[in-house]
This record gives sequence, C-alpha cells and structure tokens, in this order.
Amino acid sequence: MKIEIKEINLEEKIKDFSQYLATTDRIILSAKFGDGKTYLLNQLRNNEELNKEYKFFTIYPVNYSVAKNEDIFEYIKRDIIVQLDKEGLLDNVDLNAVFDSLFNFEDIKALVAFLLSFIPGGAFYDIVFQKFCEKKKEYKEKKHTGDKYLALFSQIKGSIYENDGYTSLIRNAIDWMKKDHAMNGPEWKKKKAVLIIEDLDRLDPKHLFRILNVLSAHIDDTTTPDVVTNKFGFDNIVLVMDYETTAHIFHHFYGKDACYEGYMSKFLSREPFKYSIQPFIAIQIERELSKKLGVSHIFMTFSKFWMKIHNLSIRDLKKLTMFDTQDRIRSDSFEYKHMKFSTSLPLFHLIIYMVECGMSVDEIVTDLKTKITHMSKGERRIMCQEYMRLSYPLYAIMNNREFTEFSYGTEKYSVTVKSENGIITEVSVSPADTWVSSNLVKIEELDIEETVRWCLSEFSTCINLAALCDTKKT
Repeated sequence: MKIEIKEINLEEKIKDFSQYLATTDRIILSAKFGDGKTYLLNQLRNNEELNKEYKFFTIYPVNYSVAKNEDIFEYIKRDIIVQLDKEGLLDNVDLNAVFDSLFNFEDIKALVAFLLSFIPGGAFYDIVFQKFCEKKKEYKEKKHTGDKYLALFSQIKGSIYENDGYTSLIRNAIDWMKKDHAMNGPEWKKKKAVLIIEDLDRLDPKHLFRILNVLSAHIDDTTTPDVVTNKFGFDNIVLVMDYETTAHIFHHFYGKDACYEGYMSKFLSREPFKYSIQPFIAIQIERELSKKLGVSHIFMTFSKFWMKIHNLSIRDLKKLTMFDTQDRIRSDSFEYKHMKFSTSLPLFHLIIYMVECGMSVDEIVTDLKTKITHMSKGERRIMCQEYMRLSYPLYAIMNNREFTEFSYGTEKYSVTVKSENGIITEVSVSPADTWVSSNLVKIEELDIEETVRWCLSEFSTCINLAALCDTKKT
C-alpha cells in the first residue's frame, strides 16, 4: 500500500493571496525554510485567473550575495530585463522615449550593448541597432549646468537617484504592459506587474540585511516622495522569507532593543502573509489513507494518529508518501491458534503507518481501543462498521475465535469474512436485524488494551515494527 499525492489543492490560499495582491502593494510572504513557498508561488504563477490580471517577475538575490552593494541593483535590473524580453515586452518599448530620458550618450551605448548581447537577431534586434545609429547622429550633449549635475548622480551605480538606461527601459516596458493593448491580441490586455524577490531566507544573515538595505534604498521613487511606489513602477513587490526567524537574526545583529517592526515597515503595507504547505499535505494524506484503508472516518476514531500526522514536518510527511507498506511485510499471514489473518488486511497497514509516524505503543493502544461516542445514531452506526472492519483481528484474538455478530449499545451488526486457503483476506460488516445471542460479542464491554499490546509484540513476526517505541522500556 502506498499513498499517492499527485497535486495539493491550494485554492483557498491562492484566493487569500490574490486579496493581498489586490489591496497591498508591499507584501512579505512568510514561511519557514522548506514550508513549500516555491510550490505556492508556482501555483500562483500558473493560476489562470491571476494570469488574466497580473504578470509575475521573479528575482533571486541569493545570486547577488557576493556582489558589492553598488552592483546588486545592477544585477537586479538586468535580471528583470531578461524576463521582460522573455515575455516579449521589450518589443513594444518606445526606444526613442527611453533614449531621450538619458542624460548622455554613454548611457545609450551601455544599454544598447547589453541588449544586443543577449537578444537574438530579428526584428527587435534590427530596431535597437537602427535607433542607436539615429541617436548617434543626432545626439548632442546637454549643456545646461543643472542637467550635467543631475546626470552625474543618475550615472552612479547604486545611487538612489540613478536613472540609467536599464531603469528607463524597465519602467517603459512595465508602463506599456499596464495599459490596454487588447487590439494587438488578448494576451496584451493590460496587467499589473508583480515583482517577487525569492529565497531571502537562503542568504547568509550578513548578506540578508545588506541586500534588504539596498532594496529599501530603491523601493521608493525619489521623484515622488509623497507617493508609495517604487522606482520601476511595479504594482506589487513580494518579499519571500521567514518573518519570525528574520526577527531573531535582526536582533542578533542590531541588538535586542533595535526596532525590527520599524525596520520591516519599509517592506510592508500590512501584516505578513503567513503560509505553510504542511497542513495541506497532512489533509491529503488523511484523505488518501482513509481511501486506501477503506475507513472514511479513520481520523475521527484514531485521534492520536491524526495529531501525529498533523504535527509531522514536511520532510517526514514526504517520507510517509514515498514508502510502500509492502516493504515492511515479512510474511503473508499472521497465525494465532486456529486462525490465520492475511497481512493484506487494513489493520496491519494502519499499524505500519502509525509506527512510521513515530507513535509509541501507548499511543497506538489508546487509538485502537477507542470507544465510539459523542455522535449521532447514523454516524455511530457507520463508525462501528468501519471500526470493526479494521479491528476484527484484535477482537477475534481476544475471544480466541472467529465471530459473526457483535453489538455496540443497542445496535447489532453481522460480520462476514472471506478466506483463501484458510487465511482470512477480507472482513465486511453490516447492520443486523436478527442475531444469535450465544455468538454475540459486545464490544463496548471489552477492554482490549492487553490484547493490543500483545499483538504489537507478536505482529513483529509478520510485519517490520523495528521503529516502534515501547514507552514502558524508555
């Protein structure tokens, strides 16, 4: 038996995040390392509804961690430009407007050299080269002293005032994208631009705050200081990191009295969007186990097993989905006196999963002897059938015999077993209208704790229980 999870349903989280995008320009997507941030982001990028309204651009500052401060923002700009080209947005840039926004011919040469270095030959390549040749002929250096003074700052790498060709190109492309060009095709309907800054929690702490400081210096457009915006014109900026862990690192670097919330307010418009894929995986495993074991209400009955599943780390949950219980089977059957039970019965596979989740003997005993209470008559009837279908070998061993009828309270049930070569391979349970009292097992009156403990020891002859923790011995 193996759990198969083909896809994790994150529809509700995607709806929640889309609300953040609609109302929040600066977002921190907070999740611990390994909590599935990348999976969520991939779901967002591939979501059909979100793609109608947003265009996502992603950069990875971990690639810049060894760069100088003044070079970091240059790498960011170049990564964004490469993605703009991949989306076909550079083809629509007004190069005249971009070139006219630059203060000197050196900026134009640098920008054109960069574009021609990675753009393959084609229509846009020809346009860039043609515009460059035209500008080369008509360009005259600005003579106004103020312009020269401003040009000096605009060319300084890393300066908060920089406005070189790369910045102008990005802003022009994004401005074009944010206007409606549906006449050119449905894919050119206006969209909002979202910049995702990924994997910040993979950075060395000293590099993390260095890069955050560089980002904070450029996150506002210095030409409009009273407007919350950013230099490139993105509608949303999303920082991907673990907000709580970063707080600990911040106080380690700057002291316990330093104001982390004040520092991070530069990047936040509201509370961080907190996320973990763990509960979604746990729910999927719960559903798959219920289906595989044929017990739809399994976690209503086995509460400690439910808690174990929902408290496992993502790594351990992944391990649970990767192993096959058949690999833990030592023999085809378990024999007790004149009875033989096939290890294909769901009880054996349930115990294997319980052991793999790290449950102790005491925890397994508590779950397997659970009494069915606090529910409606209809629910109790279903639960009784499922519980006995699963636990039948335990009660048969306790009673030293097979039985065909049992009761729980005032409800009576019949049991049918199928055998192959004398080995019980299947158990089915159904409500009974009549019964033979001499053969009736009243399960609500039985305490099977000792039987379960004995079975957990003896079952090791047919299934591998080496990982089982006996709390009485530890």
